[in-house]
Amino acid sequence: MASIQTSLRVLVIEDETASRLAIVRALRESQHTAFEAADGVAGLEIAKTEPLDAVVLDLMLPRMDGIRLLTELRRTSRVPVIVVSARRTEDDRVEALDLGADDYLTKPFTVRELLARLRAVVRRTEADTASAITLGDIVIDFSAKTVCRNATRIPLTATEFEMLTALARHRGEVVPRDVLERAIRQDGSAHVSNVVDVIILRLRRKLGRELIATRRGQGFIIELQDGRG
Repeated sequence: MASIQTSLRVLVIEDETASRLAIVRALRESQHTAFEAADGVAGLEIAKTEPLDAVVLDLMLPRMDGIRLLTELRRTSRVPVIVVSARRTEDDRVEALDLGADDYLTKPFTVRELLARLRAVVRRTEADTASAITLGDIVIDFSAKTVCRNATRIPLTATEFEMLTALARHRGEVVPRDVLERAIRQDGSAHVSNVVDVIILRLRRKLGRELIATRRGQGFIIELQDGRG
């Protein structure tokens, strides 16, 4: 997997010529390597033969639709996939995400937003495979399930660690409240109506108020800053 600071190898599978060329041009102008395909069969062949960092996939494709292509691709590859589609229903998004898409972007969208989504999914994929993450003076060791600040271990409960993990692996992105609730339910914790707020408060007390920011009405975020992972 390429670092997000270097050139990415991105495959664009889109049958609308103008849209495909615009995305490819933007990628190349941003110093990335872009591959392109106008139908599902050609796209799947490239995805199986080229080492890629990400795929941009339209759903409504000739010869092989995007859902079938995604299903086939996930049998052999975990390359990050961003679905781009005019389909706007919740069922469409849920189906694509359940089949292994990493993000879903509805048309119309700006190329600038797409490039930001690409950076985010590549960053998230790298974080998902990392055994540890450093956030300024805080080191989270996922395999040992420990957190240290300035080389001093900070004791966290299982629930606190699970929530911190969910935020850290998605650092730079707003994590909705319901996602955090699902993350901590996996450890068997008892239901508390304001459980997310309670745990966020405890994490701030232990690790510093500046680590986790609140986005009112959206969720919580660990910001990406210079020297903070």
